[in-house]
Amino acid sequence: MLNFCTHCVERRFDIKPKSGASVPDGKARALILGGAGYIGSLLVEQLLEKGYRVRVLDSLLYGDDALRRVRRHPHFELIVGDCRNIQDMVRAVRGVDSVVHLAAIVGDPACNQDHELALETNYAATRMLIEIAKGHGVSRILFASSCSVYGATDVEMDESAEVQPVSLYGQTKVDSERALLEAKTDTFHPTILRYATVFGLGYRPRFDLVVNLLTAKARQEGVITIYNGQQWRPFIHVRDLVEATVKVLEAPAQKVSGEVFNVGDTCLNHTLTEAADVIRAVFPNVRVEHLDNSDRRNYRVNFDKLFRLTGFRARYSLRDGVEEISKAFDELVITDYTDLRYHNQRYLKAVGVPAHKGETDALVMAAFSNHRLNPAKVAAAVVPST
Repeated sequence: MLNFCTHCVERRFDIKPKSGASVPDGKARALILGGAGYIGSLLVEQLLEKGYRVRVLDSLLYGDDALRRVRRHPHFELIVGDCRNIQDMVRAVRGVDSVVHLAAIVGDPACNQDHELALETNYAATRMLIEIAKGHGVSRILFASSCSVYGATDVEMDESAEVQPVSLYGQTKVDSERALLEAKTDTFHPTILRYATVFGLGYRPRFDLVVNLLTAKARQEGVITIYNGQQWRPFIHVRDLVEATVKVLEAPAQKVSGEVFNVGDTCLNHTLTEAADVIRAVFPNVRVEHLDNSDRRNYRVNFDKLFRLTGFRARYSLRDGVEEISKAFDELVITDYTDLRYHNQRYLKAVGVPAHKGETDALVMAAFSNHRLNPAKVAAAVVPST
């Protein structure tokens, strides 16, 4: 059996410093890891509209429908590959100026479906990306983290607050953040984006997110269940999230290098009961049931730092998101919200865990996973993601 360490990986795959990539036509070249997803597909579209050359690396686990609108764009390139495969990652990183890292097993239930897959995709692949990006002269990485790293708290959390994840998903994000920030140099500028809880209609719809799911249930079934209604969540529409991400990407590198930004808008901090009230305003006849369960997540988030840097303010309210999803049902854009494609955990359970391409992949991931997660921090699994 071969024995791999990260230094062996660098020698084996020629990960060494190179001069910065040239851009003959003057257009910035961005790599979006996970670019066929809920957030990524909208980000790709916006960057192309702004004149970027955009490359996507995605395994297309959930299909490629979300990229249909951009597939023929002259400045778009798709690499069908796995962020856990070193050869795919090296190919994807070559020649780009910046990386937006969205590739992940997203959400607590999906991560709990397979802990090893979550650790490899959400943490080990990030560590591997750091070495590959540095070796190819990529100066900017934006990493999609989550406000769920704040866990359970009764105070409004800003970026200086102590993180206390209560799930495997949150812990993998914290560990990836740490690896990126420790890798910062004068020429390598990682930036952490802690995304609020997303809602709204995208090209790859998701109905395992609390506002979207409750809206679908209200529209189709006339009854919704609110668990732990007094718990707080910070919300953000997916298109606002994309706009904020682009603003940070286009900020001067020295202003965002090594920085952490909560991404959202303070006006969209809501309790789950308040979210239900918004849904009931759109569907007056819906019946709302209130129950408690063991989910301990509770966090309000401060977004002033992002506003000071970019002036970002959300354009979409919760009601806007509820109404656009309702309209999507009316126009038959969405017909069956229970379709497996719209639910990360259920889809992974049905199709199975994506296999490694070969033994080398497994060994490389094992090498980059050697900072193991603390089992005590992830022992308490939470109920389906909200």
